[in-house]
Amino acid sequence: MTGFIGGGNMAEALIKGMTARGHADILVAEPVEERRKYLEQAYHVRTTASNLEAAEGPEVVVIAVKPQIIDQALSGMREVFGAATGKQKLAVSIAAGIRLGYLTEKLGTRNVVRAMPNTPALSGLGMTVLSMSECPPDAALLARVKEIFMSVGKVMVMPEKHMDAVTALSGSGPAFFALFVEGLVEGAVREGLPSEAARELALQTAAGTLRMLEEGMDTASLRKMVTSPGGTTAAGLSVLEGRGFKDILYDTIGAAVQRARELGRG
Repeated sequence: MTGFIGGGNMAEALIKGMTARGHADILVAEPVEERRKYLEQAYHVRTTASNLEAAEGPEVVVIAVKPQIIDQALSGMREVFGAATGKQKLAVSIAAGIRLGYLTEKLGTRNVVRAMPNTPALSGLGMTVLSMSECPPDAALLARVKEIFMSVGKVMVMPEKHMDAVTALSGSGPAFFALFVEGLVEGAVREGLPSEAARELALQTAAGTLRMLEEGMDTASLRKMVTSPGGTTAAGLSVLEGRGFKDILYDTIGAAVQRARELGRG
């Protein structure tokens, strides 16, 4: 059985991916009754208003709450996860910034995994990075964790020291990409393009560009391929370079990393 503490958007994405692959034994703790009914009807999972209930039975428990409320969400969990229970149980936290040290102390167990998924998991194209303590969890349980996140996209395992940068890049990155596309669309609309046409052009251009990069072309070569001396691309790039576009991106990632550190515990 898999338990979820929290039934928000990311939990739903994981539940959707899991149930699509035939995982039916899921129990979700969610405080809002209307949300519980929705999850039950949409995915045929069991729900409860009690975090403790969702943590007691399952072998793998996904902690899917905002970092600002994790103290409250994990209240009383030490007795459930601590060694005194005598059960093989694994906690997986997707709360941004929350450190393994905090989770170990709060739950009374080293059987913890820190995960950073991202919003494209809602479309099955997510990217998740996993980190774990120096004493890794039981191999079978860890395989189950990887399977959960592989149901919504790709999975990497990295040391925890990289997780703040991961959070800034892949966790926050969809919002940064969305703002960039929004700016391109609005710029084209200002030049007279209908908004629907501008959106379709921007999205297909983004999709095609990403496909070329995924197939192995490096970014510098792609820019060179598109840019003719004195042409339209060169004119546009000169504006980006003149206004310090890369510096803006460096500062953007840096600010997100700093906030992830501030949200962290332990």
